[in-house]
Amino acid sequence: MRRFAILVVLVAVAPLVLRYPELETQILTFGLLAVAFNLLLGEMGFLSFGQATFNGVGAYIAARALLDAHAPLPIALLGALLAGGAAAALVGALAITGRGVYGVMLTFAFNEMAYFIAFQWRSVTGGDDGLRGIPRPDVFGISLDDATRYYYFTALVVLLAFAAVLRIVDSPFGAVLRAIRENEGRARAIGFRVRRFKIAAFALSGALSGLAGGLYAELFHFVPLQAIDLDTSTNIVIAALLGGIGSPYGALLGAAIFTVLSNSLSHVWAHWPLIFGLVFCAVVLFFRTGLWGITERWSRRAAHA
Repeated sequence: MRRFAILVVLVAVAPLVLRYPELETQILTFGLLAVAFNLLLGEMGFLSFGQATFNGVGAYIAARALLDAHAPLPIALLGALLAGGAAAALVGALAITGRGVYGVMLTFAFNEMAYFIAFQWRSVTGGDDGLRGIPRPDVFGISLDDATRYYYFTALVVLLAFAAVLRIVDSPFGAVLRAIRENEGRARAIGFRVRRFKIAAFALSGALSGLAGGLYAELFHFVPLQAIDLDTSTNIVIAALLGGIGSPYGALLGAAIFTVLSNSLSHVWAHWPLIFGLVFCAVVLFFRTGLWGITERWSRRAAHA
């Protein structure tokens, strides 16, 4: 509870201190993607390279709802959440049939298929030109055209989703996911329906990813094809590993660092991924628990000092 309260304060004061609401909104949406991915790898132990699939599906559904049906923003985001969850349940039901690396490769394959469909289906997705001109309607009479107001709207949605994830992780459902991660055979032997739990975890992860996609579509009034490509899935994996797998806070921290570094370094040097690659290698080699693990160790030492 204390950590969540600190997170709320940091999110609330961020635009007042840094004054880059678009970047801060991007951190929140990407952070939600990393938190969703952590449900699969950190809690259930399943490595997925398909999170961009659900992100893109959510972004396109929300965008089409706003463009074609002129739906209210909450309804468009609800559609993104449900579409992301449905897509993830389908992908998960098929991916979990593969053992080990084969399951991972299935998520990779589905991501590539989704990218190809989005690339070809120009009438719906805009193809490689992206989907432009997405409106940002008022919510309860409050205009969100201002970047700071949209940041606070996004912050409210993301914090509510994050609080839900914390409850899920600490619930019996979360305990079963961790049991599956540690010993799937034993979890099945004591009576848990492992397949159902895995599909449910995929659906939850996909729903959060779809919600993040819907929020991102509204950020720049634009859905790029990159929202559904493999690079985005890879970046999500990197951000979660950088922050620390096994903690929603770690995933959020890694996403924030990844977003800030990628945005700042790209303006300085065209080959910025080399620098980020070195940072990532250092974390993986010397700090196996990620950056969040380092902060936890420091806090424990300070408490015992």
